[in-house]
Amino acid sequence: MALLYCNGEEAVDISEFNEKIQQVFKELLENDALEQSEEPMRPLEGWQRYIVYPSRFVEGVHWSITGKCNFNCRHCLVSAPDAHHPQLPLADCLHIIDEIARCGIRRVDITGGEPLVRGDFEEIVKALSERGIDIGVVFTNSSLLTKDTLEMLKKYHQFPAFQLSFDGLGHHDWLRGVPGAEKQADEAFRLLKAYGIPVSVAMCIHKGNRESLRDTANYLADLGVNSLRVNSPQELGLWKKYSEEYSLTENEVWETYRNYISDYFGDGMPIDIELEGFFSCKKGKTEYSIHYAKKPNKDISFDKCPCCESVRYNIYIGAEGRLAPCMDFADTALRDKFPSVLKERLGDLTLKGYYHDVVETKVSDLIAKNPDCEKCEHLSSCLGGCIVEDISDEGDYLIPDHRCCYFHKHIGEAAVRAAADEAINKYCPQTEEKET
Repeated sequence: MALLYCNGEEAVDISEFNEKIQQVFKELLENDALEQSEEPMRPLEGWQRYIVYPSRFVEGVHWSITGKCNFNCRHCLVSAPDAHHPQLPLADCLHIIDEIARCGIRRVDITGGEPLVRGDFEEIVKALSERGIDIGVVFTNSSLLTKDTLEMLKKYHQFPAFQLSFDGLGHHDWLRGVPGAEKQADEAFRLLKAYGIPVSVAMCIHKGNRESLRDTANYLADLGVNSLRVNSPQELGLWKKYSEEYSLTENEVWETYRNYISDYFGDGMPIDIELEGFFSCKKGKTEYSIHYAKKPNKDISFDKCPCCESVRYNIYIGAEGRLAPCMDFADTALRDKFPSVLKERLGDLTLKGYYHDVVETKVSDLIAKNPDCEKCEHLSSCLGGCIVEDISDEGDYLIPDHRCCYFHKHIGEAAVRAAADEAINKYCPQTEEKET
């Protein structure tokens, strides 16, 4: 609130504020976010003035604007082919947009279902633009993506990146449940490349397509795709029907990634790559990171450390208008516990209630429920992993992430570094080795 006085007109005596606020002023001055003057300055214009929003700070919204989809994906988290989720009428969507704007949020990532199935998609884009909200990313299966879509976005001064699904050369149609899906994706990649639009790809790895990873990555790189994120399907939604036959064991996942790490450097690091929590690297760089092996402050307090940092600054709004920490929570036993943005103020929901309590879950809460974690030598590196990964059928999310746990106990950071460093030394001998 003190910053409201920093308007160029009123004299502000910093010493009148408490020590905490004085320190904030000091840091803002040191970082040139404030300018100090002995005389009144030109009054701030409207866009320069500080605004107090009735919400916790939220960087962006991940919003499913529909639960409907024209594909029949075998691993769908929200069981979209069964019409498990609805499609809200436009009036409700406009209400949600108003609530997003009221909280001062300036970025929305749009997903579904398949967002482009909405006949009023343009109206949603228009409403976001009129409220000064940028579309950051559009998540799509690409089947309905056309030049008209891109021209429409441009008309409203929206220039989002796109994330497309692509599940391996020769394998995409099977996982998506639609003949011709791979051809449609190829056409979309070429269209987006022609427009110079950033493209990322998500690939689900399973027993059927694991051998296609290298060829797929190189194919996508040749088409100008910026990044490829590879994940195993979660044991949620429709994948439960196929997991027994097609899911990889943790050792098989690691074997697949270990082999590709060598291929990745051998192929000249052609694309930004993320292999779940195992390995991440940027195109053309030898610096790499291992998300499963966190590097927290040595003086870390588990009472203050959140189980998930991302959900504290980003929110998910589902196809029914419910607010949840992330999309993975939306189709669990907790679904009905999360509040509706159509019934309560979004800002209020971010500050109190069940959603707020889940978001504020600390590592100490997980430890209290799982005493063995406290004794584990890997606790300060894994921090419990992802709290939604092993959520129970009853909705208990305070369960250690078995995949992260398995990584630390049976694979380990050293094994990943050994594979990466060996490949770097073999294929990039002139490059200084770096690790993060």
